[in-house]
Amino acid sequence: MPITLDPSLPRSLYPLAWLIGEWEGSGALAAPSPDTPDVRVEQRLVCTAQEDGTLAWRSTIHRVDAPAPLPPTSAFARAEDGDDDAPAAPSTGERSLLHREDGVWTVGDLLPGQDRAAAEAARPGSPEGQLSHHLEARFERRGEAAETWRGEVRGPRLQLALPGADGEVAATRMVGYISGRLMWLWEQRGPAPEGAPGETALLPHLSLELHRV
Repeated sequence: MPITLDPSLPRSLYPLAWLIGEWEGSGALAAPSPDTPDVRVEQRLVCTAQEDGTLAWRSTIHRVDAPAPLPPTSAFARAEDGDDDAPAAPSTGERSLLHREDGVWTVGDLLPGQDRAAAEAARPGSPEGQLSHHLEARFERRGEAAETWRGEVRGPRLQLALPGADGEVAATRMVGYISGRLMWLWEQRGPAPEGAPGETALLPHLSLELHRV
């Protein structure tokens, strides 16, 4: 689905034009153990262009006492043979706030080694016309320290990483605009499944699929 640029949009936000708007949808919160089911979550996301050329992000995610959906894009789809016949666990549908997050996104300069002239001459919408920009996002959640994530945006996809105190990547977020829907995945570092003692890996935390409202 093509993106129509708002003529009043600050030029600095052109790379994030596909993210601007109001979104709602559902997904899965990863269970702390492979022996327990993932939890359904529902999100409302509002992304607003600011006059200073930044993007304001407000995300509200509720935990729902219901089976987690498994869309084709879900990072948690790990059903085994025979699982479809297993009875669903009882649920109440009760909602509780998981977190509310405010953020400010800033698009930076082009990443080095790219040909701006060739991209501008390319056919609109073609991969050759896409350029990668530095991206920074600062997030705040009540009761937690503010976080600064850094990464890049290229076309209708972006990725961010949060550095840890030990120099390793503590968490990542990947967001993509696919067929008019917003798909995003949040991974956090944790003990590696079946890994050696002390070994860690980036593991799925949240996986969501949103539609524009």
